[in-house]
This record gives sequence, C-alpha cells and structure tokens, in this order.
Amino acid sequence: MDVKSLYTLIAAADCGSFAEASTQLGLSLSAVSLQLRALEDEIGITLFDRRSRPPQLTEEGRDFVSRAREVIAHWEALSESLSRDPARGVLRVGAVHTAVASSVPAALRRLQSERPEVSVRLTTGLSHDLEERLRRRTLDCAIVTEAAPGDSDLISHRVCSEPLVLIAHRDIKGRDVTKILASEPYVRFSRQARVARLIDGELQRRKIAVNSRMEIDTLEAVVSLVRQRLGVSIVPAASAGSGFPEDIRVRSFGSPPVLRHLAVSLRGDCPKRHLVAPLIEALRGVYADVAAA
Repeated sequence: MDVKSLYTLIAAADCGSFAEASTQLGLSLSAVSLQLRALEDEIGITLFDRRSRPPQLTEEGRDFVSRAREVIAHWEALSESLSRDPARGVLRVGAVHTAVASSVPAALRRLQSERPEVSVRLTTGLSHDLEERLRRRTLDCAIVTEAAPGDSDLISHRVCSEPLVLIAHRDIKGRDVTKILASEPYVRFSRQARVARLIDGELQRRKIAVNSRMEIDTLEAVVSLVRQRLGVSIVPAASAGSGFPEDIRVRSFGSPPVLRHLAVSLRGDCPKRHLVAPLIEALRGVYADVAAA
C-alpha cells in the first residue's frame, strides 16, 4: 500500500465520483479506477459499490477512509518534521473571491519576495466550501470571511477588517444611501457567500427593502454590472487593492461602518503551520501599509 493510493481514495470519497477525483488529482479516469481496484485487492476490502453510478462507498469503505485520513495526517506531519529544510514546501491556499480581488495578490508578492523557497497553489471559493476543504485536508489554509464566534472548529487568525460600502454609477444622483438602495435595482452577492449574509442581516436590521435583480459571486462581476448601470450594490471596500473605477461612486454603509473581517483559517493539526505564519504576516503587512498610506 502506498500513500498515493490513499490520497486517491480520499479524493474519490470527498468528490463523490471517480471522474471528479481524476480532475482534482490530474490523473486519467482509468488511472483512478485502477489505483482503487488495486488497493481493494491489496487490503481485501470492497471499498466501493460499483453497481451504483457513480460508485458509492460501502460501510467498510467509509471506515477505511476515516483511517486513511489519520494515516495521511501522520504521514504529512512526519514528512514535514524530517524535511532537511523546513522552510521549503508547497502551501495550498484557498481564498474567497473578494480577497483575491484586493489583498491576496499583494500579499503573495510579498511572501514570494521574502520566502522564495515557498510555492503557493491558490484556489478560490466560498468561505464554507473552503473551510470544508480544510477539514478534508485538501487545503493547508484558507483566507475567508471570519465566522461568528463558536461557529467553526478551525483555528482563525484575523488579518483585516474591511468596511462595507455602497457602490453606484456616478450618474446615480443623491447622497442618502437608504433612498438609493430603495429606488435603484440591487445587484446582490451570492446568498451562499458569508459576506452576503452579513450584508443581508444589516439590510434587515435597518429595514431597507431592496429590489434584487441580479445575483453573482465575485466582486469584479458586481463592479462590472454596476458600471453598466444595471444596479447598485453593497460590497467590502477593496482597501488593499487598486480601489474602484472612476465612474463608481462609493458611500459608507452604516455609522459606525459595518465591518467584514477577513481571517486565515487552518486546522489545529496543520503540518504546515510554519508556512502559513509568513502568509499571515504578509497579509497583515499589506493592510498595515494601506492604513498608513
């Protein structure tokens, strides 16, 4: 039994199909199927019921996957501890789209400059999806909208707080945020995004009814729709990015401002904590530079 087969098994279990696992692992579908069949022959257990489509884990298979995760966790920790140069390695990072649109590129440039021996594999997604990938050990850390206290079993390191702002095309008249939201079409962040729930909660608290026409999950797309005069929106201020285009008007949303907290989350037993730490410092440094500018 080799470690690669265990990684393949865990990917197939997490993805729910051999085809998706092959895409995630960069292998052919036949290679995944052959690896899993060979593993079953070696351990004498039927891991998947191949009569269903896609194949489903058997009860024995689910038990074995749980043990395989433990083996992989110990193997990764041992591999890191025996590394000749513990500063080197590949860091698998997840990030919400809004962070990639603002702080993450500058932080990665800083990390690359200060720690050129560290390679980064970046994945984007929604906060809850990235946190689930942390639990499945397919990510080492994730830059997410911070969960409410007690809502997560993961370790969280806050890196910044971004105020929510109203954005509208410069042709939209008026300064009253409430009136603008009530009178203009509203471009909404995907309801599955944690930041969207924060925004919706504040709208409900202030009893502001919006006419939601469109729903989308990236900051760039929201800004693009607003620039095309398709509506107004509430978004986290891109404080560490290049700011909003000149034809976008920005108004504070709330007094005091409503804040979206960004944090780096990781498992308590993450074997690459020593690589996550400089990323956290790079992110905090980027925001500190912006605040001081």
